[in-house]
Amino acid sequence: MRGESPEPLARKLTHRVESVYQRDVDTSALPHSISDAPTAVKDTRAMDALKQLFCGGLAGSVAKTITAPLSRLTILYQVHPMVTTKENRPKFSTTLKGGISKIVERGGVLSLWKGNGTSVLHRFPFSAINFYCYEGTLDLLNPGRRIDDEEDINEDVKDESKLHRLIAGAVAGSTACVACYPLDLVRTRLTTQLDGQEHYKGITDAFVKIVRSEGLLGLYSGIAPTLMVAVPSFSISYMVYGSLKEYALEDELFYNLRKVDTKTGEERLGFQLTLLCGAVSGIMSTLVTFPFDTVRRRMQIQSLHFAPEERLNGIQMFGQLLKKDGLKGFYRGLTPEILKVVPMVGSMFTVYEFMKDKLNVK
Repeated sequence: MRGESPEPLARKLTHRVESVYQRDVDTSALPHSISDAPTAVKDTRAMDALKQLFCGGLAGSVAKTITAPLSRLTILYQVHPMVTTKENRPKFSTTLKGGISKIVERGGVLSLWKGNGTSVLHRFPFSAINFYCYEGTLDLLNPGRRIDDEEDINEDVKDESKLHRLIAGAVAGSTACVACYPLDLVRTRLTTQLDGQEHYKGITDAFVKIVRSEGLLGLYSGIAPTLMVAVPSFSISYMVYGSLKEYALEDELFYNLRKVDTKTGEERLGFQLTLLCGAVSGIMSTLVTFPFDTVRRRMQIQSLHFAPEERLNGIQMFGQLLKKDGLKGFYRGLTPEILKVVPMVGSMFTVYEFMKDKLNVK
């Protein structure tokens, strides 16, 4: 049976008492310790928000580090035809195992994590901006969403619609993408450097050389196809995850996989449900946006391998890839990208919940 879970009695009583208190009590006559309580609550919420951002950033960084080998393999598959000197070998490797062995043979085990430092630096601000913009946009689209202290608020006003999630995801993804794009560009270039033929010595050296040779706009090379990835990717991901979460919390089929907050009585997703919802949303967004991701990766590195007059814009790159390799060319590297979804979601959730518990985040 599908239906809304009744609000815990304790919460209703709390709301009723607070409503009476706010209507009937003159706070100006109260001692400062009581009248200043709203300020203390705001400060607590602000601190909790900062802690959540830290937990999210750390969780994202750990997840990125764990799945870094698969991420690097994906990128190498995507750009290999541009960097190889052997025309009869358009693929980086014919198998996943062969690809990993090839990386290890050329640069050792640690080369599987080449460019991960930049990825971690990118993940913290990206997660923070993404989270802040998503929540902020939902608040703007649905003003009643954050109102928790009014007993008579219509529950339908609080619930975000699929359209709201879609819009909020697009705004959050594009904002975070533009703000953190230079780090993403540097990460891609460091990741695709051939061992023994490194053009950049590190993150700082990469920034300096890119600005010196390509100007400040060089840091945003490939931004257009990147936005074509970010906007639908986050829109689909947030919408699918939110919808699946609602369904899992309402349908009795998943009752045993939910967990209940002992303090508030609120039902939440258990680990297995979170992993399932996250994996499905991640895979769906990947399948839709992967062709644009391949184009953007190629645009990010083309200045290293082609003269200015030989470089292509997004539309030209898309057309060339379609003509030369067909549709399958857009999905090179899809296998390791799909394989990393589950461990990434699982590790991110585990670290996030662990850090929330350690920092006492509500």
